[in-house]
Parts: sequence; C-alpha cells; structure tokens
Amino acid sequence: MEGRVLANDGLRRTPAGLASLNLRLGHESPQREAGHERKVQCELEAVAYGDPAMRLAALTEGATVGLAGFLERKSLRDPRPILHITEFEIKE
Repeated sequence: MEGRVLANDGLRRTPAGLASLNLRLGHESPQREAGHERKVQCELEAVAYGDPAMRLAALTEGATVGLAGFLERKSLRDPRPILHITEFEIKE
C-alpha cells in the first residue's frame, strides 16, 4: 500500500522498552471495478514497532511511503482495523 503521513503521534516506548509509533495515513489511488476506473480514498490508523518505528518517526507530515504489513483489530474491545507496519520505503 502507498500512503501519505497525515499525523505522527511521536515516538514512544512500550513497557518492555520497544520503540512504538502511531500514525494516521491517507491513501488515494485509481482502481478498476466492474470494468470502470474509480478513485479510491481512505484514511487508516497505523502502528510500527522497533526499527521501522524509529525510522518512520523522522518523517514529516505529508511524506509519501510505500508500506507493507498486516491488518489487525485495534484492541480486544475495538474491532476497527489498524495497519501494523513491518516494512516501508520512502517515495519521492
């Protein structure tokens, strides 16, 4: 997935000392559906831990990144999805 950093909550540490970063990402892309092209837009919460968190914390709002990871529910009580970023690359 490719996204733009909309907000960065700042680098924190888990109780175990692992670097943690919460982000809000914006995504826009053209997609084909039923033979027609449409513009897709969404915002998504994301989290990164460890080295990816430390490197992502240096990005400014508006930076575009290519992301890889997985979706998980936000918490036991909140079933909304959150993207766990495991890899990323900065796009020019």
